[in-house]
Amino acid sequence: MKKNIWIYAIALVVVMSMVLAACGGGAATEAPSAEEPAGEEPAAEEPAGEEPSGEEAMEEKEPVVLTFIKIADELEAQAFDEMVAAFQQIEDGKWSHVSIEYDAKPFAELFPAIETSVATGAKVDLIQADGPDVKHFAWNGVIQDLSDYFTEEELQQWFPQSVEDATYEGGFYGPPEVQSCQMLWYRTDYVEAAGIEIDPDVSLTYGPDGTGLPVWQKLTVDEDGDGNPEVFGFQNNGPFWFDYLNRIPARTNGVPGSPTYEGVSEDGLTHTGYFDTDEAIEAYQFDQDLFYEYGVRSIEPPPNAMLAGFSAMFINQDLVVGIQRDQFPDVEIDAAAPPYWQTPMCQTGSWHYGISTTTEHFEETLAFVKYASSDEGAAFIWKYKNQFPANINFLATVEEYQTYPRSLMAEFFVEFGKSRIVSPGYTEYNALFGQFYQALVSGGDVEELTREYAQLMDEAMAKYK
Repeated sequence: MKKNIWIYAIALVVVMSMVLAACGGGAATEAPSAEEPAGEEPAAEEPAGEEPSGEEAMEEKEPVVLTFIKIADELEAQAFDEMVAAFQQIEDGKWSHVSIEYDAKPFAELFPAIETSVATGAKVDLIQADGPDVKHFAWNGVIQDLSDYFTEEELQQWFPQSVEDATYEGGFYGPPEVQSCQMLWYRTDYVEAAGIEIDPDVSLTYGPDGTGLPVWQKLTVDEDGDGNPEVFGFQNNGPFWFDYLNRIPARTNGVPGSPTYEGVSEDGLTHTGYFDTDEAIEAYQFDQDLFYEYGVRSIEPPPNAMLAGFSAMFINQDLVVGIQRDQFPDVEIDAAAPPYWQTPMCQTGSWHYGISTTTEHFEETLAFVKYASSDEGAAFIWKYKNQFPANINFLATVEEYQTYPRSLMAEFFVEFGKSRIVSPGYTEYNALFGQFYQALVSGGDVEELTREYAQLMDEAMAKYK
């Protein structure tokens, strides 16, 4: 994998634009020096009296409080506190009368709360939507089409995956807050103790004959031999089994363009023949075998399983770096390209800003959304959340993405990043996927479950047809 080429290219563009701007000048003028005559002063005009000054006009604006339904996240809350304060200062304080009131929800409650609020006519201004759910909210009329308010140049400030996530039937429904991609993260102490060497550029592979299983077996530690390991070799999320991490292995058992890899029909409404292909069933069967036949994975992992020492390796996005620094500073971790069957992949997409169809403050909400999703706004999110920025130019200025291991993730994202399945019914699909995977983890017949849930997913899509 070519190290940092894309980042250096972006950085060069940024630097050159700064140089050209510096050479161009023109924006500032020098005040007259004490030695030079300043010229005749123009005659003072009588104040008109009727028109207030710009500052007075802004002071007279009625306060506007925007309601923002979002995920409950303490680090993000700190980021928004600083961001809003900065927003109130831009354009000579044009938006100083605007503040934000947060309605923060746990992840499981967020999306139902958004739909309920809009359906009941609640005066919501701004919502936070997960990338693949943007299409769902667009179809349901929860958020507004913002195509007329973002130029092509503005759309190019974000990665194409982010723009794709926010696009539905040709409309653009909201810019990104952040992006995501997954890597294989591991504790260096456990890997070294097992005498294993990890090449960060070479992915382990899934399957009974793959290169991953022997590594995970060697990293699994059951000191007392009671069948309940003190350390599991591998973990891929849990005990909540969302599509975000647990659909990836099955999709990698296809090739680009194949039903297995794409995961759903082109219109996003058919799962039979995509979710339940032979390759997908093979992958899901191996997932289950990791729990039961091989015993290298736990059905009930605790939070932060790898950092807490419960597992030696796990799949996740680079938010783990921030958690490690804040909560587990003595634990050393490292990363490698994620495992796959046939085709490398990380599933992309994260939070987007959407403007509610019930807002009574569209102008103010749009102004905040534009600021929040700009490079300047993204800097506040990065400062606190430490998550992969969606802004291309801003990312090029973040030193951590120019050095390993985050540079590896950024390169993998550009080369192998793939949006989660694209469907207006993603919300229903994801709920059913969670049920399916819980049944798989509980030991159900994999092929029967896969066929059954493909049908259930099709039935859930009927309303979108």
